[in-house]
Amino acid sequence: MRILIFGDSITQGYFDSHGGWVSRLANDCHQKALKNLSADWQEVFNLGISGNTLNDILGRIKIETKARRLDDDMTIIVVAIGINDSVLINNKVYSEVYKFEEGYEKLVDTVLKLSDKCLFVGLSAVDEELTNPYPSSTTGKQYLNNRINLFEDCIKQVCERKSVPFVPIHDMFIGQLDGKQALLSDGLHPDNAGHSLMYEIIVPEIEKLFRS
Repeated sequence: MRILIFGDSITQGYFDSHGGWVSRLANDCHQKALKNLSADWQEVFNLGISGNTLNDILGRIKIETKARRLDDDMTIIVVAIGINDSVLINNKVYSEVYKFEEGYEKLVDTVLKLSDKCLFVGLSAVDEELTNPYPSSTTGKQYLNNRINLFEDCIKQVCERKSVPFVPIHDMFIGQLDGKQALLSDGLHPDNAGHSLMYEIIVPEIEKLFRS
């Protein structure tokens, strides 16, 4: 079994000493395989790239999936993208929600042609005191929770229309951040605790695909 996980810097695992929630899943799979060498090997490919947007994933998902897929092996595709599309740049919208929705529908259609085992992931929240503006940006980027929530809701609606699995993230992050739980390293990227939370939310949904 091959598990391909596409996304941005959060998927890539920035600011987590364990390499992010995807790396934790990969480690779990390797540990299980070493305990039972005759069992089906579950290989995880972290295909997160810092700064990626929906259009970036659309541009590479076909070729990267085909390069890693084996004809006689199950392929699971997980996509976690959208937070960089939600950004404002100097108070101007980077991507309109309706355009994102159109693109996400195209993404889901593309994924379904590559594999019927797929999962689409919602978006984590931010600490706006540290992301409005985001100081590491040289272009005036601003990450705001109301925008991020709109984009996650858009993802949810597309997944419902297409009858594909979706796992929400945003509300869980907001609830814990409102409770003063530290989940973010720089206001945008999850820290160790944030990636642990994402692992707890997402991995059980991926495991359901193993059995379906």
